Amino acid sequence: MIGWIARIMAGLYSNRKPAEVAAAVSTALLLTFLPGANLLWFTIFVAMFFLRVNHAIALLTLALLAPLSATADPLLHNLGHIVLTNPSLADFFTALYNQPLMPFTRFNNTLVMGGLLAGAIVWFPVFLLSRIAVMTFRLRLVPALASSKPVRALVKVPLVARLTGATRHWAAVYQALR
Repeated sequence: MIGWIARIMAGLYSNRKPAEVAAAVSTALLLTFLPGANLLWFTIFVAMFFLRVNHAIALLTLALLAPLSATADPLLHNLGHIVLTNPSLADFFTALYNQPLMPFTRFNNTLVMGGLLAGAIVWFPVFLLSRIAVMTFRLRLVPALASSKPVRALVKVPLVARLTGATRHWAAVYQALR
């Protein structure tokens, strides 16, 4: 458990590019909009591991947002219904459905289509906001917290000292991989 927490903290602080953390958050949000158990979700999930994103942050974001995704289902269903019942797109969707493997993506499901469209719409704004948040966290919040008296006292607690050491270890690992 301490190792995972340390990896997440090291990932937030040690990646050279805040875009890696922001891409992880954005992609995880896209995945939470999509219902699982279809080829589209699995393709994006697997592709995420071949891209330069922070995997620990992506999995944490996915775990935190997945329980909340059901609250967006009515909106995503309505959005998908609007797109899938658009008469001008009927020929396109018919041709797409007749392609190999495409039926396994379940794009013809209103929830999948709504989730894909909503995820695509919010991906870039969430990426920008996450990038700004990571940069602010690294430049302002971490130095201010590190120099505060309560944090200096907290670092002396044995469990926190282990977490700090593990975070330094993973930060060094991330730097060595660069």
